[in-house]
Amino acid sequence: MSTSSTNNFDLIRLLAALQVMLKHALVHLGFDGPWTELLGLFPGVPVFFFISGFLIFQSFHNSSSARQFAVNRLLRIYPALVVCFAVAVGLVLATGYMPASRLARADFAAWAAAQLTLFQIYNWEALRGFGVGALNGSLWTIAVELQFYLLTPLLAWAVTSGRQAIWMLLLAIGVAANLAMQPGATAFGPKLYSVSAPPWFYMFMLGAWLSTRPDWQARLQRAPWLALLLGYAAVGGVGHWLGWRVTGNEINPLSYVLLAALVYRLAFTRPETSRRLLGPNDISYGVYIYHMPVINMLVHAGWVGRPADVAIASAATVALAILSWLAIERPALRLKRAALRKL
Repeated sequence: MSTSSTNNFDLIRLLAALQVMLKHALVHLGFDGPWTELLGLFPGVPVFFFISGFLIFQSFHNSSSARQFAVNRLLRIYPALVVCFAVAVGLVLATGYMPASRLARADFAAWAAAQLTLFQIYNWEALRGFGVGALNGSLWTIAVELQFYLLTPLLAWAVTSGRQAIWMLLLAIGVAANLAMQPGATAFGPKLYSVSAPPWFYMFMLGAWLSTRPDWQARLQRAPWLALLLGYAAVGGVGHWLGWRVTGNEINPLSYVLLAALVYRLAFTRPETSRRLLGPNDISYGVYIYHMPVINMLVHAGWVGRPADVAIASAATVALAILSWLAIERPALRLKRAALRKL
């Protein structure tokens, strides 16, 4: 189940995080348009889920125990998340939007507990008038990712000898769950469903399945990346004509399979590129968790409608991500034991 530690996954994850950041900045800072749809041709969240499935599944099998796996996952997610939460709340207080005494109320405690556990989809009503109305709405994917971690032992059981049929059944159920999603739904039930694990689980499963198949890994590493790109574009074109969703998070399953194949191929195309450009650093998580608090600050301040506003949001997000990596994430990751890599 091993794969070369020399690959471009860190670089691809950073590009995926930057895609999410840039799309949200354009949408919320007054530049929504056709170009935001073009950005969706490389949808960051589905790319995250595929890479996560591939790497996390290997990490689970390389862990000496379920406890070690859980501790490693907690160290990767929560230290930076806790600090980001504190920074975001501090920024809101600094604007004067609400007094610090407001934090002593039970509704804040409930929101804080949700944000710092498994329920990041819950938004505090007191902040509905701040920025875009959700201080860090992108964190719904963190809740989904945590659910994936809880389901990883089930996948590991299904992939053992003699249970491939169960694996394929789970994958088929995952695809069906994705197709049942209603993009853009505003009703509570469908909206809650769209930010829970079932519609996205097949994306994680596909990465996990590939991590168990060295034969398919070898095939993809030999496949011409240009052919995969053209195949992805062709399916996207036909899918668009048929009325399928071919961009963004709700990308159709067939396009997603080709996107995942292309991502894996690029991870091993000039595989030293990531190390050369980034070194041992990985700021993708910081970019992801900090970009919406920054954008909300700009919207609240009225810094909307100028190209400079997008540039400021991007620069501030990257600066916070670098600080998060150096001061919080990297020290926390040093506490991990027997990790496959800094996942």
